[in-house]
Order: sequence, then structure tokens, then C-alpha cells
Amino acid sequence: MTTSKEETQAQNNAVQKAEGSSLLQLSAIVEESHDAIIGKTLDGIITSWNGGAKRMFGYFPEEVIGKSMANLFPPELKDELPKLLEKVRRGEMVADYDSVWLRKGGTRADVEFSISPVHSENGTIVGASLVGRDITLRKKAEESMRQIKLIVEDSYDAIIGETLDGIILTWNGGATEMFGYSAEEIIGKPVAFLLPDELKNEVPMLMNKVRAGEAVADYDSVRLCKDGSRVNVSLSISPLKTEDGTIIGASIVERDITARKKEEESMRQIKLIVENSHDAIIGETLEGIITSWNGGAEKMFGYSSQEVVLKSMANLFPTERKNELPELLEKVKRGEVVADYDTTWLRKDKTLTDVEFSISPVRSDVEFSLSPVHSEDGTIVGASLVGRDITSRKKAEESLRQIKLIVEDSHDAIIGKTLDGIITSWNGGATKMFGYSPEEVIGKPMANLFPPELKDELPRLLEKVKHGEVIADYDSIWLRKDGTRADVEFSISPVHDESGTITGASLVGRDISERKKSERHIEELNEIRNKFITIISHQLGTPLTVVNWNLETLLGGDFGKLEETQFKFLQATHAASIEISHRIHSLLTAMDIEEGRLSYESGEVILNSLCAGVVNEMQKKSALKNISCTYIPPESDLPAIYGDGKKIRTAVAAFVGNAIAYTKDNGKITFTLRLKGDVVRFEVVDTGIGIPQAEQHLIFSRFFRASNASVMQPDAFGLDLFVAKKLIEMHHGTIGFESKEGEGSTFWFEIPIKPSDS
Repeated sequence: MTTSKEETQAQNNAVQKAEGSSLLQLSAIVEESHDAIIGKTLDGIITSWNGGAKRMFGYFPEEVIGKSMANLFPPELKDELPKLLEKVRRGEMVADYDSVWLRKGGTRADVEFSISPVHSENGTIVGASLVGRDITLRKKAEESMRQIKLIVEDSYDAIIGETLDGIILTWNGGATEMFGYSAEEIIGKPVAFLLPDELKNEVPMLMNKVRAGEAVADYDSVRLCKDGSRVNVSLSISPLKTEDGTIIGASIVERDITARKKEEESMRQIKLIVENSHDAIIGETLEGIITSWNGGAEKMFGYSSQEVVLKSMANLFPTERKNELPELLEKVKRGEVVADYDTTWLRKDKTLTDVEFSISPVRSDVEFSLSPVHSEDGTIVGASLVGRDITSRKKAEESLRQIKLIVEDSHDAIIGKTLDGIITSWNGGATKMFGYSPEEVIGKPMANLFPPELKDELPRLLEKVKHGEVIADYDSIWLRKDGTRADVEFSISPVHDESGTITGASLVGRDISERKKSERHIEELNEIRNKFITIISHQLGTPLTVVNWNLETLLGGDFGKLEETQFKFLQATHAASIEISHRIHSLLTAMDIEEGRLSYESGEVILNSLCAGVVNEMQKKSALKNISCTYIPPESDLPAIYGDGKKIRTAVAAFVGNAIAYTKDNGKITFTLRLKGDVVRFEVVDTGIGIPQAEQHLIFSRFFRASNASVMQPDAFGLDLFVAKKLIEMHHGTIGFESKEGEGSTFWFEIPIKPSDS
């Protein structure tokens, strides 16, 4: 089938029209493209410039077409374009090439572009087509991601990614450093691998919160390291979400808090120590406002922390000491430490207590758990006070001061020395006694005070002291500084340290030179007394016995009846002689008692007969004064007592004779003997002159006579009651009296029924 010329022409027109339409569409696409589409010659001369290029670089087509593409490159990249065009000439295409171009205003843009050869109809490469994209934002995002990756990788903290099932997906360098595992060793394993057995349930619990969209912050736990050691960690877990908000995993940041835990434990221990300290530990501002108050302060002063915190420290000072605190705080402000300061504070009950304390500056770079004041620059922001109740110590110090004064001013020599006999202390008494000052003797041997013949005495005594013995009342002779000798009586005692170890010796010495002279004098007097006793007992006692016997013979009428005047004269003479014999006997008995020579003959004593006999014998003497004497025997027979009958009779006679002697004429005396429990009581009640109250404590003393008794009987001896007391006590008995001056007296003694030697 043949085609006419017109048809052919019509077809050609249609094709041309279609091609024109297609070119228009292509031109529109190129012009409206977001990317820069640029045509250029193989020499780099721009031949086309679309709207995307205009938007990207700010140039209109007419500003750049016909000009070199190299103008878009910064100076340091000028050589880039020729190299790329060289590749295009060889028919190569350069794809996804990153570079930097200059915008119209001189700013730089990160650009990713591709360059392709442009061929003519016959296939010859005649130019190049460049499609470029501004990737500045992407570059920033990539740099940001790179920085994030570096931060994550180099983070000190462990940063771990995991699935919702707890499988580890990512593992940074901090995790490797903290736990010892490399990423290759741990990625793909469950995070529970890092937990000790007792914390295995922790992962499900935490992941349930992540699934619910919760973030877990500052959670303290424990993890296991590769070497099996444990590490305390504080962790935060955040959900990982996709762009549409779906939770697909978890991001974990873990920090090693082992050091912090140790510090917290250390601070906890410090807090416990401070709170439970026996001493008062108090924090205060530089204005003296209390900021912390421990248990020791509460015990010491009675205030609870609630009562004193944020109140003035000055409230603890008594009125007369109010100015102390500001002066001390001024020193603290200057950075000074006030140590071992003694003062007096007030307790809650207003009583005073002696306190020793120290105040130290609190600086801002030091945090103290009990003190709320701190900052960052090291300035002084407060004060820390540590106080101790020294009331007991003050008393002890005062006691020691008194002891020191007593020691120093003692009349006796008080000397300290080592166990080797080296003098360590020397009091004023020692200086007075021996003439040496402390400087002359301290540090020197004590043996220097002993005469040559007694040099061995001290080492022997100190050997005993080393074994804990006390040497008491030891008599010796020492040398004074002037070479004279002194009779000394001393005692040596061990000195112990706090652990009980004997470390030295304490010697207390007394100069007994005068006493020794007195003792020698007394010995001489004793010799004279013994001779006197011999004279009294033999040379006087024997003649008196003869005189008494002769007088009794005459009075008895053996040589004829005497006239009344002769009889009374001889009777008075006999009574005086009997009294002298009695007094000699009392004197000798008293001396025997004092010197321990009194014999004791024990036997059964019928006390009723003994007392009745003594009273009956005294009836004649009482009749001369017309005194009524009544003896009241016991209601029933008394048990026998055991003792020395003669000595008990002497005591009874002393009681009866004393009552008759000091009862005035026409008076009355009653004698009673009765059983009183397990003792027998003999009692004498008289209506005599009585004993003055002020003198009653002396009544049983040797040779004592009451003042009113001395007036009534000026020639009495004053030994009978002394002897009676000693004799009754010899029988394990007791003796006593009650008396009222001018009204009479009651004297009594009691002797146990049981034998005295049982």
C-alpha cells in the first residue's frame, strides 16, 4: 500500500509535534527538579542551569551560563573539576561524588553530584550533564551521628542496647572497660548473663516497665564482671522506639558506683561514729547558729537536736561567758583552729558543766554529712566543734592538785623512785628533812642517803617491792646533806601503771630522831617504873600486910579489950591501911593490863553468890553513911558462867564501891542480878551525885575523875572503873552506864552465859 506525500507529511508533523511536546515536558521536569541539573562543555563552561541550581546556589541562569563551572568551587578544590571532566571525556560517569561548592553569597554547601557524558547524534561526546544535591543537612546529621557514636563508644559509662527479650544488641567501650567483655564476646547474649543469681528476676521486672513505655532512672544494682568480681552500678533504662512510636528495644546506661558506694558507706560509718560519739560534735555557722547536733551533745547537755538546731550556740554559755563565742568564731573566720579550750557551759537543767572543746573551720570544698553548709570555692562557711565533758577530769585534776599540795607541803618526806632506786620526785618535806633541793637529788641514786653500813638495805627492800610487797614502818638511818644522821621510819609501796605493771616505788619517810630519843627516855623511865613497882609490891606491900594483920589482931581483942577511943582510933587506922592496900592492888592491876601481863584463870563462877557476898562486905561501909543498900537476886537460879572469879569479883567491888563513895548520906543504892537473853546482867542504881554530861565520854579512862567527884572525894585514885571495864571485856562482856548530874547513875555490865573460851 502506497502512502501519499500528504500522508507522509502529516505523519512527520505528528512526530515533530509529539517530540516537541516531549521536550517541553522534559524541560519542565528539569526546570522544576529539586536537584541542580547543570549542562556544561567538556571545558567546564556552563551551558544550562535549572531552577534547582538557582535555588541551591542563588545564581540566575543568565549569571552563570557561559561562565566556568570552576567558579562554584572553593579555592582549595579548584583542581577537582578538570580531573572529573577528564573522566567524562573518556566516557566515564562519575556518580555520588561529595564535594563543597560556593553559594552566591559566599557560603558553602555540601553537595553530592553525578556527572554523565552528553553525546551528539553520531555518538560523539560533546559535553557533560551534572546532577547535584545539597547534602548540607545530611552531612550535619551524619556528623552528629558520628559524634554520638564517638561519644557512645568512648563514654566512661556502659551504654548497652538490647531487645525487649533482653538480648544485647550493642556494646560500647565503656561497657568493655567496666565489665571486661569485648563487643564480640557479649553481643547476642542475654543481659541476664551479667547479673548475679540473686538478681536474675531483675531483668523481667525492668523490661516489663520498658514495654509499658516507662523509663527507669538511677536504679542501683550489682553486675558481674568477666573475672567474676562484682561491681555496683547505677543504671537508667529508656525504651527504643521506631518512627511510628513502636517500642522495639531498650537503651541501658550503667555507671560504676563502687567508689560512690564505698564513699557512702564511709560517710555512713562517719555519721554513725559522729552520732554515737561520747563527745559532743556540733556544727555551727560563723554567726554561731547551730547546724548539727549529735547524740553525744544530747547526752552531755540534755537538749535534743530539734531543740537547738538553728538556734544560737551562745545559749549554752552562762551569762559571764557570753563574749567567749564571738571571740573564738573570729579566730575561726581567719582560718585558725582553737584547740583544747576549757570553759563552762549550761545544761538544759541549768546546771553547769566543765567542757573542753576544739573549734575548726569548715570550708566550702569539704562536705560533711551532718553539716548543711557547703559550696564550691573553699571559703570558710562554718565551724565544727568537738566538746568533751571534763567535770570529772576537773574534779580529778583538783584532787591531784590538792594531793600535790598535800605531798609538797607534807611534813613527811614523800619520794618517788624507779625500781633501780633512782629518785624521780622529791617533795618539800624531804627537802626540810634532809636539806637537799629536788634539783640536787632527782635522777640520782637513793642509796646516797644511806650510811655505808646500810648500803645493802635499799636493793633488798626494792626487790620485795618488785614482787608487789609493801614495806611498812621500816626503821633505818639516813644521812642529811650536812652529814648528820637522822633516825627515819618509812614505808615503801609499789607504783603501778594503768595496765597494773609495777613501774616504780613510792616512799613516805618520817624523821623519828626525837621519837627515838623519847623512846630511849621512856625505856629509862620504864626501868625506874619497874623498880618502883618492885618497891610497891614487895617493899611496901609486905609491910602493909603485916600492919593490917596486927591491927586486925588488936581490934579482935587478942591482946585484951580496948577502950572505945582506942578501938575507934585503931579501926580508922586499919581502914586507911586497907585503902592503901586496895590502891596499890588497883595500880598494879592497871599496869598489868596495859602491859599484857594480866593472867586469866577460867572456871565456873556462881555469879549470884559472888555479887551477894561483895554487897554484904560493903554493908559496913555504907552503914557509916546511913545509905540503904538493897540486893535483888535473880528470880530463879542462873546458869553458871565461865571466867576468872577473882577478876569478876574485882569488877563487882568497883561498881559497888563507886556507888557508895559518890552517894551522899541517907541515899539509896539498889543492886540487881538477872538473866537477859544469853547474857547475865549486873546493875547498880544509885541516888548519887551523877556525872556531868560533858564529861561522860571519859568515865572509863585511866585516872579520870569527874569534876564533882573530885570535890566530894579529893583523895580518890580514879582507877577502879578503868580496871573494871578491862576485866569485863576480858570475859567478852560489855559495860556501860546512864547518868544525870545531881540525880544519880546506873552502871551495868553483861557477861555471856557460854564459856568465854568456846
